[in-house]
Amino acid sequence: MADQESDMEYSSDNDYEFEDYYNSGEDCDIEQIDPKRTDPEYFVYECLNVEEVEKLLNESVEKLSTQLQITPSLAKVLLHETRWNTAEVIERYRNNASNLLVSARIKAAAPSVPPSPPQLPPAVPSTSSSHGAVASGGAGTTTTTTTTSCSFTAPSVPGCSASPAIPGTSSSSSSSGSTTTTSNSSSAKSHQTSSTTMTGACCYRTQLCPVCVTVQSTDKFHSLACQHSFCRDCWAMHFEIQIGQGISTQIECMEQRCDVRVPEDLVLTLLNRPMLRDKYQQFTFADYVKSHPELRFCPGPNCQTIIRSQDISPKKAVCRMCKTAFCFRCGTDYHAPTDCQIIRKWLTKCADDSETANYISAHTKDCPKCHICIEKNGGCNHMQCFNCKHDFCWMCLGDWKAHGSEYYECSRYKENPNIAHESVHAQAREALKKYLHYYERWENHSKSLQLEQQTLDRMRTRINEKVMKGLGTWIDWQHLFDAATLLAKCRYTLQYTYPYAYYMESRKELFEYQQAQLEAEIENLSWKVERAETTDRGELENQMDIAEKRRTTLLKDFFPTEA
Repeated sequence: MADQESDMEYSSDNDYEFEDYYNSGEDCDIEQIDPKRTDPEYFVYECLNVEEVEKLLNESVEKLSTQLQITPSLAKVLLHETRWNTAEVIERYRNNASNLLVSARIKAAAPSVPPSPPQLPPAVPSTSSSHGAVASGGAGTTTTTTTTSCSFTAPSVPGCSASPAIPGTSSSSSSSGSTTTTSNSSSAKSHQTSSTTMTGACCYRTQLCPVCVTVQSTDKFHSLACQHSFCRDCWAMHFEIQIGQGISTQIECMEQRCDVRVPEDLVLTLLNRPMLRDKYQQFTFADYVKSHPELRFCPGPNCQTIIRSQDISPKKAVCRMCKTAFCFRCGTDYHAPTDCQIIRKWLTKCADDSETANYISAHTKDCPKCHICIEKNGGCNHMQCFNCKHDFCWMCLGDWKAHGSEYYECSRYKENPNIAHESVHAQAREALKKYLHYYERWENHSKSLQLEQQTLDRMRTRINEKVMKGLGTWIDWQHLFDAATLLAKCRYTLQYTYPYAYYMESRKELFEYQQAQLEAEIENLSWKVERAETTDRGELENQMDIAEKRRTTLLKDFFPTEA
């Protein structure tokens, strides 16, 4: 009994020592592998909803407003103008606040002259004038003088003051000033007296709106920092028209050649219809997200998800809601290894020349041996004639046995070395020939992706039948779906290597070599996937590993990942 106890004690102590040894972090020599070095497509991002993004933007606005002691509305405009670069706003504001406000179009560059109002109709009587009112002459001309304040201004900016009622705007009413009237007839004087409302010793002043040409009380007018004053009805109509055209943060003053922005507070104050207010707020939110370098709207249909990442590079982001994959930098379809500028040029060229390419490229080809017409019904370019069993390549019609060599020639375009000495017409033909070479292969892999999706659907149906008959479980056949998924991933990358090669100038031989190796392994994998039920599992998984390594090697060498 004592021996058993001693054994137990010894065992317990020994286990404790081993546990101590394995859990100690100091003696651990395992190196932490940086995924950015091993995976060229590694990308850290998060998917946010609208409420989370609004909170994120409001935090930036409040932070800047607190640091500079400015209004939140002014902070929002400055951040939007500088693409939400808080450090840049703080530096420019402290160096020269006035220049920053002018560049952000919050105030006018120079003191602008108030607009010359149109002449009043003869039937309109002359009205009394003061500072902020209308002065009328005997000929019926009017002169308008208004007092305004700067929009979205901070107290430290000279010459600008914010209105407490509506930040960034001012009403044209004034409580002081003398009335001056000039007229050559007693009738004009009588008209002037009748147009000035007297209540005991009090009177109110009027002003002419240069848009609708109506005389209204000055408390119905609003002006911006540019000192251009208009009645609230004209402002409201201007806002409705601009919002109807999809404009929100870029709504400008109504005066011709004046680009001072209208503050958000004034727009929301003068919009009466709730539907218009909601639409305006949606448009402004979209503008703020688009101007933020770390935020991207998901391009999926009817998806409200917003992707955020501090790594602004052409990496693949996948929406967690609709599973849409896109390039984070440009927002289009993911296009590695081609960069954003090149894929934009390529898609534009395809849109211009695709009809020519479709006319020249045939949808069917003849077998190079028995010359029977063959239609491609699968994604693999390794074709086997149904009539004579001849194996050939769909792209170049060459013998497939020759494609098993080290270099896959049909993916490489061979330049004409004497093209510089040919005529302009010959050069144009050569340019079209080069374009068609790459376009046919681009389009071919795009169609292959669609056909392989049909192959996957058929495979899923057959495996479901096998499972129902008791011939294994879904886990037993999972490797087939993994192979089909990897095949689509590799072919997608291969498709986008052709725009890259079309515009490529340097390191082209190395790129074409790796491209050819990847294409050869993809076609081998595609052949095995289409015959997966008769292919050995180990052989299929080995081919998957080779294809993925070829793809990763190409991306590591040529994928432009810098921000």
